[in-house]
Amino acid sequence: MPRPAPKPRRSLTPFYVLLGLVLLAGIGVVATQMGSKGGKAANQGVPVTMTPDQLQRVRGITQGREDAPITIYEFADFQCPHCAEFAWKVEPLIRDSLVNTGKARYVFYEFPLAFKWSWLSARSGRCANEQGKFWPYHDLVFARQTDWGFEKDPVDKLAGYAQQAGLDAGKFEECVRSDKYVREVSESAQLAQSLGVQGTPTLFVNGRNIGTPETYKALADKVREIAPAAFGGAAPAAATAPAAATPADSAKTPAAGATTTS
Repeated sequence: MPRPAPKPRRSLTPFYVLLGLVLLAGIGVVATQMGSKGGKAANQGVPVTMTPDQLQRVRGITQGREDAPITIYEFADFQCPHCAEFAWKVEPLIRDSLVNTGKARYVFYEFPLAFKWSWLSARSGRCANEQGKFWPYHDLVFARQTDWGFEKDPVDKLAGYAQQAGLDAGKFEECVRSDKYVREVSESAQLAQSLGVQGTPTLFVNGRNIGTPETYKALADKVREIAPAAFGGAAPAAATAPAAATPADSAKTPAAGATTTS
């Protein structure tokens, strides 16, 4: 009796091809996660609704004496070229002549515009402030703006500047790659909008919007006009300190509660 013919064996090639595709897909996912270091970086604001009283309490980042007779508020964007130019040319003179002499307190508020990394870089400043190094980081980020501003992912470069400024770069990067401080920056932007800020940098001196001084002399002339007593002149006819604002005026007056320092 003839033996039955053996059944033809099924080829395993399609199985191995499918297995290879699955492995490649898995490797791609892992590589993507490693490339992004597993964290998301909030690069846009969150909706905030604030009363005038709450806007008065929005906290900026401050340098100088709390009791200085002059308070200067700056609304700026780390990726704004005019802000960088202002930071290079005018701000060092403000520090030397007004802040370090006790005449002025200087408060930085974020007003992220529509540049690719406006929001992320704004949050990065808060992460630097968390470690008490906002101002040296601020100077480096503005000075290297054209280096990180066109990066696909600028966090590594920002972390490098943080390290140069004396921060713990690991903690800084972890902060920037999270959603931390997105609400604080959103509140700062809301404050700017409530004050009618339309561009950056925009400065306020004792509550008065002086726009964007192109030079230190232009700024100093405005400061002397608004607060002559700080330079030994006559006191101004009417106090313009933000704290004196009535609720009706508060929408036009920078917040009085900016007390964060670094």
